[in-house]
Amino acid sequence: MKWSLTELRKHRDNALSVDSEINLNELIKSLDLVDLSPIHVEGKLTPKSNEVIADLHLTGHYVMTCARSLEDVIVPFDIQSIEYFDDSEFEVDYEDNRHPLENGVIDLKPVIQELVVLNKPARVVKDEVDLTLTKGNGWEVIDESQLEEELPKVDPRLAKLQALKDSMSEQ
Repeated sequence: MKWSLTELRKHRDNALSVDSEINLNELIKSLDLVDLSPIHVEGKLTPKSNEVIADLHLTGHYVMTCARSLEDVIVPFDIQSIEYFDDSEFEVDYEDNRHPLENGVIDLKPVIQELVVLNKPARVVKDEVDLTLTKGNGWEVIDESQLEEELPKVDPRLAKLQALKDSMSEQ
C-alpha cells in the first residue's frame, strides 16, 4: 500500500480512492491473538501543497481468547482515522496523526498496523460465559447473600476474650 507523491499529485483535482484488503498476520503473535482477519481499508488520499491527507476507514475483526472461559471470541473493529503525511523539508515535531514522507513515498501499512494495535482491547470476556465450574479442591464460588449468611465463628479458645471485649464495649 505505497504511493509516490508524484503519482498522487496527478490526482490533485480529486482525491485518490483506496479500497483494498491488507493481511497483517505478523501482528497475531505480538498481540497475543488467536487470529486476525484481513483488514478492509477504504479511504481517500488527498494531496495538498506540502502534505497528503489520508482519510481511512478500517474494518475487520480480532479473534481473542476469553479471559474467563478461554474460548475464542470474535471482536470486530471499525476504525476511522485521518492521517497526515508531511513533505516538509523543515524539522517537524510529528504528532499522533502526522507522519513523515520517506523518499517521496506514502506507505499506509505501518499506519494501519499502528491503528490496529492501538485499538485492540486488553482483554475480552465472552457475553454468554457459563460459570458452571463453581467448586474446586478447597475452594468454591459464592455470591454476596451466601457470604452474609455465614456468621463469623469465634475460636473457642478466644471465646472468653470475645466475651470480655463485648462487656467492655457495653460499658
